Amino acid sequence: MITAPTRFTKLDGLRGVLSLIVALNHSFMVVVIPSFANVWQQNPLVFHGLESKLQQLFMLIGNGGAAVTLFFLLSGFVLGQSLSRTKLNFKGILAFLAKRIIRLYPVYLLIVFSTAIYMKLGFTYQTFPFSSAWFNWWMNFQMDFKELVLNILFTHAYVGGVTWTLRVILITSFIFPVFYSLNKKTSALVDILISIFLIYLSFTLLNIEGFRDLRYLYMFYLGQMLPKFQKQFSLAPNRLISIILPFATLLLLGYRYSTNEYQGGVVESIISFFIIGIAAYSEKVKSLNFLDSKLLQFYGKISYSFYLINFSVLYVFSRLMFQKLPNLPYQKEYLYIHLTLFLLSVLVTTGISLLVYKYIETPSKDLANNVGHKILGE
Repeated sequence: MITAPTRFTKLDGLRGVLSLIVALNHSFMVVVIPSFANVWQQNPLVFHGLESKLQQLFMLIGNGGAAVTLFFLLSGFVLGQSLSRTKLNFKGILAFLAKRIIRLYPVYLLIVFSTAIYMKLGFTYQTFPFSSAWFNWWMNFQMDFKELVLNILFTHAYVGGVTWTLRVILITSFIFPVFYSLNKKTSALVDILISIFLIYLSFTLLNIEGFRDLRYLYMFYLGQMLPKFQKQFSLAPNRLISIILPFATLLLLGYRYSTNEYQGGVVESIISFFIIGIAAYSEKVKSLNFLDSKLLQFYGKISYSFYLINFSVLYVFSRLMFQKLPNLPYQKEYLYIHLTLFLLSVLVTTGISLLVYKYIETPSKDLANNVGHKILGE
């Protein structure tokens, strides 16, 4: 029996938070900072000055890597929910994959073609005296027809800053029906063992030089496991969760800075598993009620477009800033410059994303559903 979809509103708000965290992360990495290039290179107990400490705090809150981990687990949860309403036969899986591609690709194509046009309108790659190594890494390629095709096909993922994560999600979508079929036949304990095995593979067999996409498979598997633990999450004591959640969030945001993105990703995934489970299934826990706010629900609604578009907006603004305002006090006022870039890029991205959501993303959803129904003969 195909069940009606359940709307997890707190997860919508969580998507909004994560898209803003990624925007914050990128905005605070534009200007090179004397003796303070990255938060993970600094001892958090050492005080270099108020501005550098605030910069460090913003970079900790804006941990884009942790946000991506949460996004991957959320995607696993959503993919599992989608397949739970699909018959696992040839037509059902074909409809599932067609809907995923049609749902995700149009906004991505907008980013690719917009970047190609931007680079053809007099763009010349250059570095600037106060631009960071991270900023300088981007756009250092020639956008010819071959490069355009390679990016369209995801052979390259050089545009948009976060487009590599979309490639991971699309690749996983093709593997996911196997995951879901396995998950339906196993107990929660066996699922935990499978997750541990996938984590092991991410550091061994799936650790492919130049192709890291498969290293994240365990995150999606963890996400699809969540419904099996619905009872445990629903019975979680409100007071205990309220006490633990702040410390868990701090560990989520800070752990990879003391290790690396892959070891940190394992810890982030475990914490993300519990945060998503509590948000989805524990109605008594009030600590996450802020996720139901109108502002975060709004950003949750446009989060996909916002997530993909923000980097491009930020890059254009930052490049114009370096070109037109070379005498800004970059070394002394980097905190305020980053804050300005964040607020300005978020404001402009919000407006563009709202239009993209209305005129591209929503029609894509409708088209995806129609194609899915036609494949299924409904």
